[in-house]
Amino acid sequence: YYHLTMTMLLVRPVVRTSARRMSTVAASTVSSDVQSYISEAPAATVSTLGNGVTVASLYNADGSGSGYTTVRLSGVGSRFDSVGGEAAILASSMGGVVGREHISLSSISSLSADAATSNLDALKGNLSCKLAGLSYESQMMDHLHSTAYQNGPTGNSLGNALEGSAESVASVSADDVASLLGGVNGTNVVVVGTGNGSHEKLVAEAEKAYGSLSGASGSKAVGSVADKSAFIGSDVRIRYDSHNTATIALGFEGASWTDPKAMPLALMSTLLGSFSKSDGLGKNVAAAMCQEVADHELASSISVLNLSYSDTGLFGMVATAPDNKLDDLLWYVMPNFVRLAHGVSDEEFTRAKVTLKTQILASFDGDVAAGEQMAQQIGTVGRVVSLTEMMAKVDALTMDDVKAAAGDVINDQDHALAAIGGIHELPDYNWIRRHSYMLRY
Repeated sequence: YYHLTMTMLLVRPVVRTSARRMSTVAASTVSSDVQSYISEAPAATVSTLGNGVTVASLYNADGSGSGYTTVRLSGVGSRFDSVGGEAAILASSMGGVVGREHISLSSISSLSADAATSNLDALKGNLSCKLAGLSYESQMMDHLHSTAYQNGPTGNSLGNALEGSAESVASVSADDVASLLGGVNGTNVVVVGTGNGSHEKLVAEAEKAYGSLSGASGSKAVGSVADKSAFIGSDVRIRYDSHNTATIALGFEGASWTDPKAMPLALMSTLLGSFSKSDGLGKNVAAAMCQEVADHELASSISVLNLSYSDTGLFGMVATAPDNKLDDLLWYVMPNFVRLAHGVSDEEFTRAKVTLKTQILASFDGDVAAGEQMAQQIGTVGRVVSLTEMMAKVDALTMDDVKAAAGDVINDQDHALAAIGGIHELPDYNWIRRHSYMLRY
């Protein structure tokens, strides 16, 4: 049995004023006591070609190990698809991975759609097979974006499916793929080298591959857009009564890459934590929300969703749970989200900071990971952010920052929801919306 419902909530905008303000954690002037292996770590070397291509490297001083190259191409991704799936086809033809606002490549290669157009049928067939085997969680994330961002700025939409649909992929033409690279200029390209190598040689290779690209005319600052994506409180529910589990994603409008709330939201994600029955820790998790989920066996897994884009973001949770425990799951999850707007204990706050620092350091663990992080930073905030600065920003966060961010993002705010599976016990939109705030006087 298959049943699909969609709900859209339209509310009159309400202007709120608040005395709470974010502390200036985004500034790079903050100071912090950090370990010497972090503060004394070598800094990245960054060069900019004449047409705006950014080349950065962080090579080993002793020249040991292998060399790795990461190329990030902004302005090309599922967000900019006109049919659906052409960015994924282009990325596949270049040996890369598609994102919603970029394509990542594992080597320097010329930006050409020839490989895609000459093997279009084979690439479309491979992508169609991949789409047929998508997990419910992957499908759910596409549904979450499609319902949250039903209307996008002219020429793009975050609501587009990451790799298209079976129907849209079949409709993609060679011209559709070729047109993706038409507006790409030098400022859209970031080349990063890590491991063993020479910065001068990397610059020469980048010049050879991307030096012919035009420079940007009247380019805007990194992270800025002409029109902001409109977040719409709504949900999409795909119900299978034959399933005994459900996968759900709930998201509030979060923060863009350059939003001052980005760091407080990252800390909030560690406060809420994650849990999976397959983890070795079992029920011995630190986060209060996950403790309750584990103790009452409300879900087989739950994790925080914290996604940032150039003009907006999504903050919420993803969970897989038994079909007969969805009501209980939301009963425990929603108060844990809302209480962030009212404060947590000092012990929780301190532990969350330590966890966030650990996650930041882990994201740079290894040459490949470090290269991807550097490319992402340059492509989203316009520069490489040192580990020392990131540790200092975490230390500078206060409880007021978290409360202010949670107040803006969660407290009495609309949400978007996507759910697939046995969802007959999942509370309706208004129930969840009502539990996005506390009746406290």
